[in-house]
Amino acid sequence: MSTAPLRVIVNPAASNGRGIKAAEALLRELDGQGLQCDARYTEAPGHASRLAARAALEGVDQVVVVGGDGTIHEVACGLLDSGADRVPTVAISPVGTGNDFYRMVSPRRGVEELPRLLRGGTVKRFDVGRVHWEGGERVFVNLLGVGVDVEVLRCRALYSRLPGLLQYLASFLHALARFRPQDVHIEVAGPRKQHIRGRTTLSVITVGPSIGGGFMINPDAQASDGQLDLCHVGAGGLVPILRLVPKVMRGKHAGAPLVTMRRLERAVIRDPGGEPMWFELDGELAPEPAPELRVEVIPGAFPVLVSDDG
Repeated sequence: MSTAPLRVIVNPAASNGRGIKAAEALLRELDGQGLQCDARYTEAPGHASRLAARAALEGVDQVVVVGGDGTIHEVACGLLDSGADRVPTVAISPVGTGNDFYRMVSPRRGVEELPRLLRGGTVKRFDVGRVHWEGGERVFVNLLGVGVDVEVLRCRALYSRLPGLLQYLASFLHALARFRPQDVHIEVAGPRKQHIRGRTTLSVITVGPSIGGGFMINPDAQASDGQLDLCHVGAGGLVPILRLVPKVMRGKHAGAPLVTMRRLERAVIRDPGGEPMWFELDGELAPEPAPELRVEVIPGAFPVLVSDDG
């Protein structure tokens, strides 16, 4: 069993190596405030999931994540698929490029915010998405995407010195210049059933409102409403897409040409020709491509400490 009520899972490689320095500052702050903790450091992709599962099975009460959206994704997968009787409450010290999940947690950042959350935060049960494909399944805490977003991930290393929103924008423009839209068929189940067919520039399903460090792709999305949100941007040529980008940044693209937005409880995204599609989950490339993705919401599955004024 755990000897500490608080387990800290650190991704030392987060934000180009800033994770280790952020963890050191945070641990000093926790120690200075008399908060006993037990820190574990990830060593490779996927390790955070194993560390989180072990924490849940050991009966840890609270897990602190020091990292970005990808690390939170791994921790959520580990906790929710651990088989433990109880899922520990998660607190987040953001050290990522985009930190879109943390935007739903607190308006403040800094090492002093985490102790404040631990002592005075409110537990909010966040929805998560679960995607099934032939050969695998995973949860996602904020984003599943197909289309140009996959190419954006492959370009981001070129712009790693830029901050979150600028990094995503530079990577998006680079990716868009070489991207070739693919055919998709999206079946949406929810308040309104719908079939969306055609080529896509970007099709994303989210829990929360933003992606890419602040792009308000689904501005009305709520993390605890029992639904996911779809934004599908069809293929329309380079110039129309570039004109759309400033609207998406501000969350003002609803009703624009090429854009379809829907609330949903379940959806299926497939390639009409049965060809495997690459997709991303919370800013990380999926382990393999798949010709069909079956997505559903799991309401209130992820307990997270949030700021009372968040």
